[in-house]
Amino acid sequence: MKLYQKNTKISITIEGDGSEIFDYSLPLPHNYTRNGNKYTIEYTINGFFHTKRGIAYLNDILARFTLSMKVLNTQVTSSEDDGIDLSYFRGLKSIKRANDYEKGDRGEDNIFWSIKLYLEDLIKESGEGNLIAYSLIESFAFARFIDRAKDKSTLRAKCRSIWEWYDEQNWTIPKRKGLGMSRQEGAKKAREKRMADTKRKILSIVTGMFKDEYKSKSGKWNISKIAEDSGTSRNSVMKYLKEME
Repeated sequence: MKLYQKNTKISITIEGDGSEIFDYSLPLPHNYTRNGNKYTIEYTINGFFHTKRGIAYLNDILARFTLSMKVLNTQVTSSEDDGIDLSYFRGLKSIKRANDYEKGDRGEDNIFWSIKLYLEDLIKESGEGNLIAYSLIESFAFARFIDRAKDKSTLRAKCRSIWEWYDEQNWTIPKRKGLGMSRQEGAKKAREKRMADTKRKILSIVTGMFKDEYKSKSGKWNISKIAEDSGTSRNSVMKYLKEME
């Protein structure tokens, strides 16, 4: 990992329409470029994160982007520009660290298992089936294990083998027999996901940059237009607008 002499610039390429920035109350990017159905945002962050702990903290912020939206790529470089604090990204989803990746005897190669468990946590939080950026697990591994690995190429090979295996599994975590989700739990989870998706679609409209287009001259919301453009029902729109109040 490079030692940064100034501030740090993060570049994140996301598949989406840009509404994700407002969904998670992110600050306006220092740079924004679009290419078809994806876009790249850039932020300059105060600090150069040269310590092991600092690098791990920065990697966690990048992981939170992946948990919150469909991230295709991340890149970290140094910058001489003025930056913002990491606290500006507190609206992103956080990793629930139920596992201490480096504890426990899981065999001879604890580094391998630590990286594997970290990637599984990212998959669980992001939702199975969503691509996880390879750069996240490599950054995680280099931040924590570069002093314990034989060399960079060996550590990188572990990361690559783990990433490629889950890529072949279409980013799902195989369940042990007898420990899978029950039919009732599956139906509940699917229902909760539909409700979350509906809420996200509606809020992206009523909190987005074009929200005033959905209001009448008197300032009232146009329920029908919001429902039509978000692909949801009038009842759902009224429900979540009431929650906002």
